[in-house]
Amino acid sequence: MAELLAAFAVLIAAPFCIGLLPALAMPGEETAWLEVRAGEEREKKEKRSLPWKRLPVSVCPVTVYVAGFVLMLAVFQIVAVPVILFETWGFPRIVTAYSILLAVLSAAGLVFGIPVLRGMAEDAHALIKGDKKLSLETALYWAVAVGLVLFQMYMAFTHEFFDGDDAYYVAQSVIAEQTDVLYRILPYTGLSTSLDIRHALAAFPIWEAYLARVTGIHPAIIAHSVLPLVLIPVTYLVYYRIGMRLFKGDFRKTAVFLILVSLLQIFGNTSIYTNATFFLMRTWQGKSILCNLVLLVAVWALLRLWETGKNGEKRGKKQAGWWFLMAANNVMAALATTMGAFLLGLFVGIAGLVLALRQKRPWYLIPLAATCLPGLIYLGIYAAVVFL
Repeated sequence: MAELLAAFAVLIAAPFCIGLLPALAMPGEETAWLEVRAGEEREKKEKRSLPWKRLPVSVCPVTVYVAGFVLMLAVFQIVAVPVILFETWGFPRIVTAYSILLAVLSAAGLVFGIPVLRGMAEDAHALIKGDKKLSLETALYWAVAVGLVLFQMYMAFTHEFFDGDDAYYVAQSVIAEQTDVLYRILPYTGLSTSLDIRHALAAFPIWEAYLARVTGIHPAIIAHSVLPLVLIPVTYLVYYRIGMRLFKGDFRKTAVFLILVSLLQIFGNTSIYTNATFFLMRTWQGKSILCNLVLLVAVWALLRLWETGKNGEKRGKKQAGWWFLMAANNVMAALATTMGAFLLGLFVGIAGLVLALRQKRPWYLIPLAATCLPGLIYLGIYAAVVFL
């Protein structure tokens, strides 16, 4: 029971609490049934300074959790990299520092995110009291969509998938958790070695070791059994928000969209290199995180930052949460794999340039470039360690 409570605290409660902070400035993510009302009422009210006196902010709980999950992983990368570089037996320091930061950020989210919590309470009340109900057809589509996601989670949890990379990545998690040594033991032989720069600056295996240390669950079980139950639904939550944006809040079309995505993932094992193969058979690896979550979050954020139309222009005046999410996502890309920061920066740069030219908003390229600065700093550190 203690293990489950610890896992819940780190993987569910902490991300949700942390996500309350950027949710305060994430326009466009209101719950569908209160989107218009929330925008109109907030324009008529004055702003108040104290969190508990501010007006309720209507934000989808899915957005809050996913944003917090991204921030949680980004914070771990920031904490872990300096310790990995300078302390051979530094894993306990990472565990202590990161646990303190999670507690502080979660507490800050609960305090400053009171308007978001109040907004969620009002949204839930309006949903219960409201007359808007799903049609039988829409409910059936959603039942199929949720069932397909649960099926993928079940298969990932109950079936053992062999992958040769586990001999390195999962073994590094086991070494860190059992010996406190960070990337100075060669997993293949158990002999001492110099710092493996190519892998050491992508700290996702160490995050898995952290989960093992605080929950008491073996790192291999964390990787193969626990993380698929978290990462698979988190990815589909991002798909859900993307679908709601693309189909303008249409629940039926979004459900069909999720069904199609699920079918592509389930039947996407056409080679060992497809993103579907990584998603369902190598869920616990950083490369899977990059291609199935990091790039997806970037698409989601770009869709919101470049939202057009009357409401889009109003929302564009206060989008700090989205810019902050983009920056945190850049750090999470580096956590996933050493090439992640470069690949995400390249994707964001090309997509941002196309959007800026198409919508004639070139000034958006300045903050967009700023969100890639963490990746540039990371690449600078990597180059300095390798060549100096």
